[in-house]
Amino acid sequence: MGSKRRQRQTGTTEACIFFTNADIMSDMKTFTVRDLDRRPASVLNTCDKEGAVRIRRRNGHSYTVRLEQPSSARVSAKDRARWLEEHLAWRKRMFSERIASDQTALVDRLLAGE
Repeated sequence: MGSKRRQRQTGTTEACIFFTNADIMSDMKTFTVRDLDRRPASVLNTCDKEGAVRIRRRNGHSYTVRLEQPSSARVSAKDRARWLEEHLAWRKRMFSERIASDQTALVDRLLAGE
């Protein structure tokens, strides 16, 4: 199944220890630093297709290279105007009553640290 199994005798009971290979379990394509150096286009093309790739060094450290998410599409003027209308309606519902001037003065003093 892609995992190695070793059994050992511990007293009267038998324990089963599983060793799994992370590369077999992962669906992310793994490249070496050498691959990145010699075939960068291949590594980046795979990243484009799969969304991310893993780069592994000889010392065992691994790094993930991910495809940047495209910047969000520009909001149309129509959508912006609709959002503004909804926001203004919400503000009117939430803050329909004005705050009394003595409360405003109190908040101003609190903010000033008095």
